[in-house]
Amino acid sequence: MPKRLLLVDDELELLQALKVRLSAAGFLCETAQNGQVALDRLSREPLPDLIVLDLLMPEVSGYEVSRRLQASERWSQIPLLVLTAVPERTLEQAAPLWLGAVAVLHKPFDSSILVAKVRQLLKLDPTTDA
Repeated sequence: MPKRLLLVDDELELLQALKVRLSAAGFLCETAQNGQVALDRLSREPLPDLIVLDLLMPEVSGYEVSRRLQASERWSQIPLLVLTAVPERTLEQAAPLWLGAVAVLHKPFDSSILVAKVRQLLKLDPTTDA
């Protein structure tokens, strides 16, 4: 059975590119263009197997989504892969990890690295479909 991903980013073009690339790799992808929509999607079944989350979004930020994920018994076990344009050398780099992220990818990133990281986090064989 294919793994389910929730992709969250306020940049529509990037969000669509993520969906196309990860869908082509065999994942079932649902998208949310902001943090509030992501939280709303999480209230439905089935839950995603992994969340790919942008940190810097207006209104409900990725930081806030991360905080709510960790505060929820139901959601805290979903692996979280954070995407960010925040420079690597800033103190904010560690914040996603404090908030429960299992990995961070810095924008811009190579889509093949994204697919490999998602497979790794879901403990999938890199040579098979999701």
